[in-house]
Amino acid sequence: MPSHPVTLVVLGLTLCAVAATVLSRQVRPAAEAAGRAALARLRPHLPAPLCRVARRCHGRTDPATVRSVLVTGAAAGIAWSAADTLNVVGPVTAAISATLSVQLSAHASMREGTQRLVGTLAGIAVTVVVWGAFGLTPWSIAVIAGCGLAAGRLLRLGDGAITVPMTSLGILVAGSVVTEAFVWQRIAATALGILVGVILSPLVGGMTPLERARHRLACLSAEIARLLGQLGAGVRDTYTPEQAARWLARSRELEADLDEAGTAVDDLLRQARWSLTTPVTRVAPLQQTLRALEHGVHQVNSVARSMFDAAATPQAPVVPGQIGQVLAAAADAFDAHAALVADRDAGAAADAGKLRALLDDLRETRRRTLRTVRTEVDDTGVLVLTGSIITDIDRMAGTLERSAPALSVGVHEPGPGIPAVSEVLPAVRLMWKKRVPARSGR
Repeated sequence: MPSHPVTLVVLGLTLCAVAATVLSRQVRPAAEAAGRAALARLRPHLPAPLCRVARRCHGRTDPATVRSVLVTGAAAGIAWSAADTLNVVGPVTAAISATLSVQLSAHASMREGTQRLVGTLAGIAVTVVVWGAFGLTPWSIAVIAGCGLAAGRLLRLGDGAITVPMTSLGILVAGSVVTEAFVWQRIAATALGILVGVILSPLVGGMTPLERARHRLACLSAEIARLLGQLGAGVRDTYTPEQAARWLARSRELEADLDEAGTAVDDLLRQARWSLTTPVTRVAPLQQTLRALEHGVHQVNSVARSMFDAAATPQAPVVPGQIGQVLAAAADAFDAHAALVADRDAGAAADAGKLRALLDDLRETRRRTLRTVRTEVDDTGVLVLTGSIITDIDRMAGTLERSAPALSVGVHEPGPGIPAVSEVLPAVRLMWKKRVPARSGR
């Protein structure tokens, strides 16, 4: 006896969800560890030309792009197959919806997919109203497209606002009559594609939203440390204006890294509000870290600008070489901060202790260097420049220590709102435990 199509699709999607969960949480880490171990054993025995080719290919290949291509292709094929099994008219709609719904996380996919589904409904509504009132004319086509885009903006769909006019015009391609069956078929195909995209999205990023936010923040802190190390080495070795220009350009590029970290933290906050396992309280420390690193980016940019002006401006005061050791100490502190952010609580206490020790060393180096410069240098311009850089370094230390008063300026306390799922579940569980003994005692 053949199985019902709905049963087949439900079983198939359930199997995909289980496979995606197992692959992302169990198989991927084990496969990566096994691959690294195998590569470590084989590398000494591989020919040198082959190793060079492998390194070149690995350097030019973006793993995230490869994962995205593979997962998107699989999502389109699965959505098409599911829609065809359910005898949905136009399974290509499901494939397109799945392709557009694949994101870095299941929550992001659900958010984008919901916007697309709302846009689809709005597009159908606009088409029915305008088509029924004016018929199919060039003027009605213009009105459908314009009103569709306006409806998407009014619904605050963001980038998904373009879905409304696209759906409206796509209906005209599909046929000359918008029937109730056509509407439901289009909605079902779109929803099916969204569901497939949500199921497979965890395979794209290779990390959970929490891991991704930690990784982005740790990378930003490490980049600040790397740049500070270069600035310190340059001061000690008498840097050139060309080097100073490169460092200033790199300090400005840190804004892009900061934006990526901010996006990752925002995505984590949205996901945490609906997550059963990630409480919102775990996001607050990462938001504080993001704010601290935002100040750190501005401060290292100020140091790079001061060093650039000193090298590029004729007869400008020169940065004294003693500042190099202070910048190197600040680089060590940011490097330890990166390790603390990336740590998944395994050695967080040890990393925090190391960071405190390095900050104490930074302040001691700062005091010793400032005393030396004041003793050995009598140029007012050099002293002013030294004081400016030292002030930025003091702010860096306060930022990493979270003691800088500026970190609390502009922070808005969250007002009353809908509590997160992870905050509601403990209360519901407690109420259930109290209610069950009360029933059993009767």
